[in-house]
Amino acid sequence: MPEAITLTVRPDLPSADAERSLASWLRADDRLRDGVTLTPDEAGGGGADVLRVAVDAGAAMILVQAVAAWLTHRRDDMAVQLDRADGWSADMDVHQARDMDQVTALIAEAVRAVTPG
Repeated sequence: MPEAITLTVRPDLPSADAERSLASWLRADDRLRDGVTLTPDEAGGGGADVLRVAVDAGAAMILVQAVAAWLTHRRDDMAVQLDRADGWSADMDVHQARDMDQVTALIAEAVRAVTPG
């Protein structure tokens, strides 16, 4: 059963387009496309959007890899926090994603956290 993971994008410099950019990146992957939703943040004010991706256990790794790839292609410093309704969360920070060894470690850590059990 798919589970919603909320993605919060925290750019070092304010950018209203960060969530939309990540949503577009994720929708480019056929395996994630149907689960990506972007809605206005009613509670947060400030005009930010809330990005959610519904994934099953098999697609969790795909999501994490896609977020890591998006981060490494950004020019500005950026972090993405992934949250589940059960209280689990993980941070992926572009400061940590400058070379492939760091990206691989970041993906492995996030996949372990996302994968149930």
